Amino acid sequence: MYKYFATTIPGVEDISARELEKIVGVKPEIDVDKVFLETDLEAMYKINFMSRTINKLYILLAREEFKDLNDIYRVVRNIDFRELIRPDMKFAVRAERIGEHNFTSIDIARVAGQAIIDSYMDSMKTRLKVDLENPDIEINVLVRFNEILIGVNTSGESLHKRRYRVYNHPAALKTNLAASMIFLGDYTGEPLLDPLCGGGTIPIEAAHIARKYPISIFRREYYFRRLPLHNESIEKNVEEKLISSINKEIYEIYCVDISREHIQGALLNAKNALVDDTIKFFNRDSTRRESFEDIEAKLIVTNPPYGMRSHSLKKIEGFYETFLKTLKEVYQNIKLVLITASTQQFENAIKKTDVEIIHSRKVMHGGLTAKIYMIKI
Repeated sequence: MYKYFATTIPGVEDISARELEKIVGVKPEIDVDKVFLETDLEAMYKINFMSRTINKLYILLAREEFKDLNDIYRVVRNIDFRELIRPDMKFAVRAERIGEHNFTSIDIARVAGQAIIDSYMDSMKTRLKVDLENPDIEINVLVRFNEILIGVNTSGESLHKRRYRVYNHPAALKTNLAASMIFLGDYTGEPLLDPLCGGGTIPIEAAHIARKYPISIFRREYYFRRLPLHNESIEKNVEEKLISSINKEIYEIYCVDISREHIQGALLNAKNALVDDTIKFFNRDSTRRESFEDIEAKLIVTNPPYGMRSHSLKKIEGFYETFLKTLKEVYQNIKLVLITASTQQFENAIKKTDVEIIHSRKVMHGGLTAKIYMIKI
């Protein structure tokens, strides 16, 4: 059995916990920006190949309260690294710090790195080498107020980097945030509409969820393959089962955008993501009723403009109002899941259109504090 923790987008920890429980059958513990779970080695492959909502998965090495750098050294020094690092491997420490301390992230990395070297020297009589640019193994030390969390990165780059995008929308939604919004809407394959689809992230993620595409189809680089505990047989078995569960059914998923350039880019992304056959693309104005009269959606999920770059906030409030009124004219008693950082403007528009907020939550998106809303139209 192994202890793990997954990092996730602030505000969607519960969604990630539900997803991981579905993947591995173990109920995780929810924390700020993270979820913790204890399960077998197979779970490492399942989560890295299947999770659509987390950033990275780590093997948990230590989780303790501390007071100072001496405590950090002690905690790291007491970890047995023999199963995780071979004598010929090079390592790096990546340190993150939240809260007020009398030391920096650089100090944390220095102290933890020395503790790893000393611990390994005690157990293996070998001095490990450090390589900050291209390490064989990445040890992460996360300091949050008075808690220290130490883990081995099994994912490599963040899992939101799916590798299917060939067209980059200037305000693209992170794929794992898009997937979280789709899961929040309880999507089960019913007709789904993104009326402001941009580069197509939400429709593509919906199609992947419906067809049960593992993200490992599109990204092949994972750090777990560098670890001595890596088991090729288990990895192969997991991947074969996932590939065999893929379906190629046609789902009703609609991608609408007023920009011809974005629609063409979304189509390119969908082709590269192997789902252009199940998404319909329309170059239409989403503030006009006739744009939706031939689209029978049961769930709407979208990431509208926030008005912070290309529009004034006053204009964006008017856009939100017109947009909501248009949807209300066409669709009745269906859910709309939407994210915006212009929360006051959107909530003003909601009051003017008499729609019901079922649920809302704060999340971080692109360095902005935003809100996801679930609305009954």
